[in-house]
Amino acid sequence: MKTKLLLIIALFLSSFIVNAQDIGFLGDFGNWGDDVNMTTTDNITYTKTGYYFPTGGLKFRQDDAWDINWGGDTFPTGTSTGGNIPVTVGFYDVTFDIVAGTYNFVTASPSDQNVSIIGDFNAWAGDVVLSTTDNINYTATEVLLAFGGLKFRRDANWAVGYGGAGLTGTADLTAGNISIPSNVNYDISFNIETLAYSITESVLSTEDFENNLNIFFANSSLNINGYLGKANIKAYDILGKLIESKENVQISSSFSTTLNLPKNQLSIIVIEADNFNKVLNYPESAARPSE
Repeated sequence: MKTKLLLIIALFLSSFIVNAQDIGFLGDFGNWGDDVNMTTTDNITYTKTGYYFPTGGLKFRQDDAWDINWGGDTFPTGTSTGGNIPVTVGFYDVTFDIVAGTYNFVTASPSDQNVSIIGDFNAWAGDVVLSTTDNINYTATEVLLAFGGLKFRRDANWAVGYGGAGLTGTADLTAGNISIPSNVNYDISFNIETLAYSITESVLSTEDFENNLNIFFANSSLNINGYLGKANIKAYDILGKLIESKENVQISSSFSTTLNLPKNQLSIIVIEADNFNKVLNYPESAARPSE
């Protein structure tokens, strides 16, 4: 009976130990930040498929801590030692056996690395995932960003996150947030091999711009939808006298401002922006005087 009880306790403890750990890897590819978690079906052999690495050192570790970790001196296969595993650039299927301490990196076909952006434009929550056709170059078009900071990252976590010094350049793991100057649409590109990136203001065709632009009055409030940027708004009476002027107004995607216009009298509203000039009548039903 005592032997049976000890056997049960031993089996219970071994089951707890086998199931207690999370295994991941980290290294120069992520500036030794957060771990990239691996998956397992038996709590012994852990895998990560199709992962892209630049050249640099790497280690495996348990439970996102340095108490238990494994390195190596050889690549692409080896048995764990104390050094950093010298990974060379490429896409790999990674396997690690925590019992034998053996690891294997098998060259894999390029696969989507889930590159995304996050920043002040979305309150640093909910990544915008970029698209790719070759799993190297990642792009997004006409993304509405906001004044503030932005970073690129992989797998929607901070295991690999890149900042930069300007709207174009080479991304860096240690760099600060990329500064976005204004609330407009941007076209974005990122190359995971060279880390070259570009964030440029989107250019709409004239037809697309006019289709998106909607300017109208609601009572005496001027509403502008579909434009992001600054504009000058001026109101004149029918004799050309300036009634009201609002200079360098910041217009968001949905903008409204009240104009102090005379009632029962035609006013001419002139809107001057970087991308368009618009002349309106107020009230809108009034005929515009001949020129």
